[in-house]
This record gives sequence, C-alpha cells and structure tokens, in this order.
Amino acid sequence: MTDTFGDYVDCTPLLDDRVALDRFYDEHGYVYLRGALDRELVRTAAEQMLEGLIALGHAAPGTTLDTLTIDSFEAVDEVAMHDYVKYDDLWNHPSTLKVWEKVFGEPVFVFKSTTIRYYPSAAGSADPSFLTPLHQDGFYIGPNKDFRTAWMPLLPTSRGIGGVAVADGSHKKGPREHVVTENFRRFGHAVRGIPAEEFGADEQLLFSPMEPGDVILFHAFMCHKSIPNVSVDPAGMRMSMDTRVQPASSHRGFNSLTPWPESAKDASKGILSKITGTPATAE
Repeated sequence: MTDTFGDYVDCTPLLDDRVALDRFYDEHGYVYLRGALDRELVRTAAEQMLEGLIALGHAAPGTTLDTLTIDSFEAVDEVAMHDYVKYDDLWNHPSTLKVWEKVFGEPVFVFKSTTIRYYPSAAGSADPSFLTPLHQDGFYIGPNKDFRTAWMPLLPTSRGIGGVAVADGSHKKGPREHVVTENFRRFGHAVRGIPAEEFGADEQLLFSPMEPGDVILFHAFMCHKSIPNVSVDPAGMRMSMDTRVQPASSHRGFNSLTPWPESAKDASKGILSKITGTPATAE
C-alpha cells in the first residue's frame, strides 16, 4: 500500500442533484462537501475543545487556537474531555441536519456517540499507537450497515497535520477481514485492522487538506485510516470530530444510542467488544 494520495472530489455542487449525488456515492463510497457546515458552529466546538485542554491542565491559560499545542494526546483524560465539547449542538443544529438530509435524501438520526481528536505533532517519531490502521467502521459498528461516518476538522488540516484517508470505491467489495494490529492500540488493547493482502494495489487512497466547515461522509465499508500529524515549522494541532449518521427509519443499535464516554466503559458491547475480542452482547 502506497502513501501517495489522490484528492477528494468536491461534491458540494451535487447537493441539489439527487441522481448525480447518489451516483457518485454509489461509485466512490464517499461525499466530500466543502464549506457545507456553519463555520461559527465549528469554531465554537474548537473553542470548547481548547477550553477542556486548558481546564484539564494540558494547555496554559490564555492559549488560543492559533498557539495551541499539547505534549501528549494519551496524557489527556479522554472521558473528561467529553464534558467540554458540546458536539451534539453542532451535529443536530437545523443547518447541519439540512446538509445530512440532502446527502441521504431522507430524514436522519445522528449517533449519540462522537469521537473527539486533539493530536499534537509527532514529527520525527514513530506513528502514534492511538491512530487507527486501515479499517472499516462497519466491522466495529452494527447491526445495520446503512450508516455513514461524518468526519470534520475543527482546525485547518494539511498533508503535514494529517486527517483521514479513504480508499476510493473500496466499499464495493463489502466487509473485509480485520486482524489484530499490535502497533495500534486503543484503551489498552490492540486494534484490529485490514491486513495488507486484503487491500488491492488498485485501490487508491484519497486525502485532501480541509478547512473548518468542510465534512466528508463515507460508507460503512469504506476502507480508511488515520494520517499522522507530522507538521513542523510550525507544528500544528490536528483537531477533529467524527460521528455516524443513519436514516431515521433504520434500527438504532447500542453504538448509535450510547454516548462515547459510556460505551468506552463496557468491553462487552459495541466497538469495545470488537477491539477487545469480547463476544458482543449489544451492537
């Protein structure tokens, strides 16, 4: 698998063309929208994340989003951070719901579970273990697979700052094998990812710099992975959030109804059951 990337295609012009938007999504497995979300709402979420990092002692009082840096993502109490970022106010704002409904072509339900990310530069070191290997969210999340992952930056991203890379059209091959990947760990457990032999040489990874207000939504079986923050001169912060959105009429499982801080505490349910290898009692 190569680390060269193509660019996302901006699908914003297709938002009012149902047939063309669905055709693009069915073929490529993602929809990238530039400037579709309210930038002020996104800025508020970024400032809330900054507030949490200051309150928990990982950034000095008076730090701004322009000057923010932290020593370590792993040193931050991830559960405590969720008390500061009011992401549901953004995900379920009427202007945001209007975007989701244009993408889906029907009313939607936004998952109660959101992942927040605040990654400092790791330039010159090995890839951080908390990043995610190549994987499909549909492996971890169920029982229905008609959700789409929504990933958005809170601060501008670049090739150096990193973000999420998606494999164009990879969803069309359906679910793939995921195996334990020891160099990627979450909650103290090795994370399962797609082995190299399961990823075709013809499957191109896409990654583009993004601005606050941009969002990419992709299929449950889209192969994707984290791109590390290796920014220098200056070293920037990668701050982002991601959740899942599904048709309002679809079944709502454990992951869709349970806030992240709660689901992360139970190794027998949802995503944690797949990470730990514990037989799932709820999806």
